Amino acid sequence: MRPPNALHYVESGRPEAPVVLFLHGITGSRRYWQKKARRLAVDYHLILPDLLGFGLSPKPQVEYTMDLFRDSVRGLIEELRLGDRPLMLVGHSLGSLIALEYAARYRDHVSRMVLLSLPRFADPVTAHRIFWSGSPHYRRLLNEHSLAETLAQFRRSGLELTLRYMFRFPWAVLMDSHKFTFKSLTSTLEHCLLNYQVDTILPSVPPTPILLVHGEQDSVAPLDHVRSLPASYPFMRLQSIRGTGHHLFLTHTRLCLELIRGFLRQEEVTRGEEGRRSQASRS
Repeated sequence: MRPPNALHYVESGRPEAPVVLFLHGITGSRRYWQKKARRLAVDYHLILPDLLGFGLSPKPQVEYTMDLFRDSVRGLIEELRLGDRPLMLVGHSLGSLIALEYAARYRDHVSRMVLLSLPRFADPVTAHRIFWSGSPHYRRLLNEHSLAETLAQFRRSGLELTLRYMFRFPWAVLMDSHKFTFKSLTSTLEHCLLNYQVDTILPSVPPTPILLVHGEQDSVAPLDHVRSLPASYPFMRLQSIRGTGHHLFLTHTRLCLELIRGFLRQEEVTRGEEGRRSQASRS
């Protein structure tokens, strides 16, 4: 029997291969990555969970805080008995924040991270102003009397394409946008995005290699807000992508996969060099 509130997940690839955990953003699910990321399964053991409160994972009536998300991810890692294997994290938006929180708490576990569309706001006032202006579809969703019922009606009536056009939802997000509750959406927004400053956790993140991938037209998490991070944290590297916004993994999938694969492969090179140095020191 699985633990209470255990995360729903899918996995692919060879069990003995290096482990890569993908963390989706708010209103999404593992489906955000699933079809496209499986191209990496040839070389890696991929784990794609639904975050607590989203997708097919449980949706308890609790406050959705960073600690809750981080601990639920840790629970999945322990359930899969992967706590003593090096872990590489790939996160999008909210998922990238959770990845940083996890790395700060379990400093020796994470070997490498790829963070797409990392939200960074100086204060809650700035976060509210930018987020709502860049994400008007979330405001529309929150104004609905019954989110689940409204979306179910659109699905039954075959008007998903109309909804997609009206709200500017990427298709992969729209398909799962009925799989959360009003509580999980609003509480996550409050605690983990609108009133959360990533700069409070960054000093606690270990100097593990981090690749920041960001769309130059991101209106939800503006690129300018993360440009200065590599200067303050030399273990970070920023790669911006032209002609795309917040959902760059969906609009520029091939390029994102190339960047992710190239960055993760560097871990194998590093481990090989460390192994050779260790062997040389013993001889």
